[in-house]
Amino acid sequence: MMHDDKNHLRAQQEEWLFACLKRNEESLYGSKHSFKDIDTVASYQSQVPLIRYEDIASLIARIAEGEDNLLFSGSPVAFEVTGGSSSGGKLIPYTKESFTDFQRAVLPWLMQVSHYHGIGAKAAYWSISPALRVVEKTSGGIAIGVSDTAYFGEEAGDGFAATLAVPQWVGELHDLDDWQRATLYWLLCSAELELISVWSPTFLLRLLEVLNERQEAISGLLREGGIVDDHYLSSHKEAYERLQCYLQAGDTRLLWPNLRLISCWEDAMSKPFAKRLRALFPYVAFQPKGLISTEGVVTVPDIEGYPLLSAESGFYEFVDAEEKVHLADGLTEGESYEVVMTTNGGLYRYRSGDMVRYEGMRAGLAVLRFMGRNGITSDMVGEKLDEVFVQGALAEAEGFAMLVPQRGEMPRYLLVSEDITIKTRVRETEANLFKNPQYAYARKIGQLAPLEAVVMDNMMTRYIDYKSAMGSRIGDIKIPVLQTDEAWQCIVERELR
Repeated sequence: MMHDDKNHLRAQQEEWLFACLKRNEESLYGSKHSFKDIDTVASYQSQVPLIRYEDIASLIARIAEGEDNLLFSGSPVAFEVTGGSSSGGKLIPYTKESFTDFQRAVLPWLMQVSHYHGIGAKAAYWSISPALRVVEKTSGGIAIGVSDTAYFGEEAGDGFAATLAVPQWVGELHDLDDWQRATLYWLLCSAELELISVWSPTFLLRLLEVLNERQEAISGLLREGGIVDDHYLSSHKEAYERLQCYLQAGDTRLLWPNLRLISCWEDAMSKPFAKRLRALFPYVAFQPKGLISTEGVVTVPDIEGYPLLSAESGFYEFVDAEEKVHLADGLTEGESYEVVMTTNGGLYRYRSGDMVRYEGMRAGLAVLRFMGRNGITSDMVGEKLDEVFVQGALAEAEGFAMLVPQRGEMPRYLLVSEDITIKTRVRETEANLFKNPQYAYARKIGQLAPLEAVVMDNMMTRYIDYKSAMGSRIGDIKIPVLQTDEAWQCIVERELR
């Protein structure tokens, strides 16, 4: 049976790949690498190189300027922005087929969980696109970002829009205060809320914190009504009464008595925050998010939460620790791999930087558990900071400085230096960090607290002593600009007391 499952998986992957190559063989990239001559996976791997974003950045820039038929046939529907590069942001093109691949993965999942958890067509809260985003276009006039409903397709999107607990205009607000008030207002008015789907658990945790911090303002809005960014919100007596009961008892069931499911990240750095969220909603089922990135879909969870390869949403290869490339049907259980994806958005053999652990086969698909980022050394809530980017952000600091993540009740970054003047450079340094769109987004919506400076006497000596005690040879010790070691974090935090 296992052998049959793997043969079926290979056949699925080959069918997807050859259809993608056929569709795009007349593009500049397809002509360069002779897509029309590729008839086996082996020939694809020999004719098309492994790439990173930097290898195709110039082509993407030309597509953004309005050129067609470069990485794929025709022109893109839109672009999205993701972080994680040394420049702080990457434009990812989306084609019509990109959205089809997303729908192939997500719509069956949605139908499955709706049936299993008894979720009807009442109310749901989805956070797919970033809140507080400013609508932008490329120099060629192509939209950067799309509405959440666009991901589901026209037919499903209409049904999706009809169940939204929070109207789409709320996601278009630019002011954090307005966005928080409007989001909480509509969520509290939705006693029939059945599903909450967010990316990071800190997103929902922060909303609940704001609800307590600003309870008088939110209560007043529900009791008397009011205006938020030119939108009139009417009073809602029943929601007001539920909120008062919640503020006295602290039981989230009083807010959303019909809530059945919360879907969010639960692996890697999100695990402790998901645990806190579960404690606040003990009566609600949880399902971990699959590995869905801006670049494409890799896994979606089955009904029991196992992350299964989305074999009809892309072609996937996997690079092991020795840089050997494997197909989805040739992985070793318990081993970790970097995901290499081919997508209908013009990414061919693209090294994603996402690390997964293979946990065997299930229902004819590979089980791939997200383990973190390869080359991204800090990602508490989805901000994706790597050392190259941080190096640039701290370049103007006097002497040497280090960024250290603080994983407390409210995550933040500590800017650590021996130089007392570092405290005067916090605002400038954080402005540099804001060049990473994921960091900027996490800060804007309150998932990350503001950057804080820590002056640490004899920092260099103490760091070298620390690494020596951990077994490093003094001659090999390099002081990084980004250090995520929790033991070092504890040493730094003692300077705050």
